[in-house]
Amino acid sequence: MHVLRLLSTGSLETFRSGFLITCLAGLGNVVLIGLINAAAEMAVLGEPVELRLVIMYLLAFAIFYVADRISLREANRLLQRRLADLRSRLLEKIRNAELRSLEQFSRGEIYTTVVQETNHLSQSFPLLVSAAQSLCLLAFCLGYIAYLSGISFLIISGVTSVGLLMFWIRRRQLSRAMASVHAQEAAMLDSLSHFTEGFQEIRLNADKNDALQRTFVGIVEDLEAKLVGIGRTWVGLLLFSNAFLYVLVGVVVFVLPVFFSGYTDVIYKIVAVAIFCVGPVTAVTSAAPLFDKANVGLAHVYTLEKRLDASTASQPGAANADAPDFRAFREIALNHLTFNYRTDTGASLFKAGPWDLTISRGEVVFLIGGNGSGKSTALKLICGLYQPDGGSIRVDGVEVTNATLQAYREMFTCIFTDFHLFERLYGLENVDPEQVAMLLRYMGLEDKVTFENGQFSTQELSTGQRKRLAMVVALLEQREVYLFDEWAADQDVWFRDVFYKVLLPAMKRTGKTVIAVTHDDRYWTCADRCIALDVGAMVPSGGGLAAAESG
Repeated sequence: MHVLRLLSTGSLETFRSGFLITCLAGLGNVVLIGLINAAAEMAVLGEPVELRLVIMYLLAFAIFYVADRISLREANRLLQRRLADLRSRLLEKIRNAELRSLEQFSRGEIYTTVVQETNHLSQSFPLLVSAAQSLCLLAFCLGYIAYLSGISFLIISGVTSVGLLMFWIRRRQLSRAMASVHAQEAAMLDSLSHFTEGFQEIRLNADKNDALQRTFVGIVEDLEAKLVGIGRTWVGLLLFSNAFLYVLVGVVVFVLPVFFSGYTDVIYKIVAVAIFCVGPVTAVTSAAPLFDKANVGLAHVYTLEKRLDASTASQPGAANADAPDFRAFREIALNHLTFNYRTDTGASLFKAGPWDLTISRGEVVFLIGGNGSGKSTALKLICGLYQPDGGSIRVDGVEVTNATLQAYREMFTCIFTDFHLFERLYGLENVDPEQVAMLLRYMGLEDKVTFENGQFSTQELSTGQRKRLAMVVALLEQREVYLFDEWAADQDVWFRDVFYKVLLPAMKRTGKTVIAVTHDDRYWTCADRCIALDVGAMVPSGGGLAAAESG
């Protein structure tokens, strides 16, 4: 029961008090039924209804109303607090996860799990609380029937137990069907993203557009078939619950009087209780699919959390105060570094290394080589985003460990090919706006972008302009090592020349270290040296001029 697991996390005091208030509301409801039966009996006997009975009825109603209201309000508050804690916990694990681990998740899977599943529970929870109140009411109703007639209680409890068993069996079928919907919804979101992220390509290629449409329609039709099947099972549950109530009333009215003498004195009271139970039973059966969907959704959330825990069990945490300060480093050394891209079964898809490389402070190093040779992988290993399978990274002879990895990462600023532009300068809240404006002018963006209230006015820019805006952010961060993954590839001739002949030398003069992936062989002479990569192997090519001549 993942819903109960969620609610029971943290302090149990709120959970216990909410449960007691819910029980109080159910008890108040049953007292109302008893008072109604008592008043009806007095009316049948021709006796006037006593004022005491009216006062008790009003008090019972007040207790029921207030307890019911408090129960719903407190239960919703408890749920929202638990969901907020769960979302925060998941976000904490996602933001501290290792890049390679996070790459194993699809965007649709994460969004569906973290947002959609928790939102469903949040929206349907009032109905679930109402169903819980109905369960308490049904329990108190059985207690009231036991007070009226012990024999009736035993027989009705037996019939109810059989009905609940049959209901539970059918509900488990519904639960299993709902579990299969999650993966289908994630696949639908992933397929839908192709229409927005690949819009330009599909508008230029009708065959691709139509094929993508057929794929999406196929996923939607499969999802529709599963949901229709779930709806069919749900309707069956509702019909079963209604039919069961009529069977129960039939047993009370037609069967019990035949076998038990004196039963006629309380039959109308038990029938009244049975009829009154129609509403609570309907509430419970109607909420069963919602509960199953919420339970299945939370199961996926906890599965995601478990996978994140497994992938980060031996990973570093946040930088600690005792970690060494690497910012004044003299050299970074990669010693016999190896890395493998692996499948889920552990089979190696691509092996990089072993690499031995020393990078000195203030050096400009170019990584060159064909597509798929391992250049981007090298950048991610150098900055610590990927952790090596073998070998070590040392800074001035000090090995980078899990305890010091975050401090090591803090030396780097990276602009990868799949970089992300944030709308605000997170982590740079106190930056001087004049400095930002100066860098925007330097990057030729002063007519396109302004900086106000801690954020850029727009990101609706060309790819080259977005890379220049990312460069503005990188320069503002003032890290010690800059990694660029084909930054100049989308720049015009002017800014490409500025990057290689003005910006990189300026960084070198201020003691910054630059490692750049590039295919611009005409600028290889701008580097202190070039490192060639070929299918994961690293081959030093000497100085930039020597590399250019050998190329």
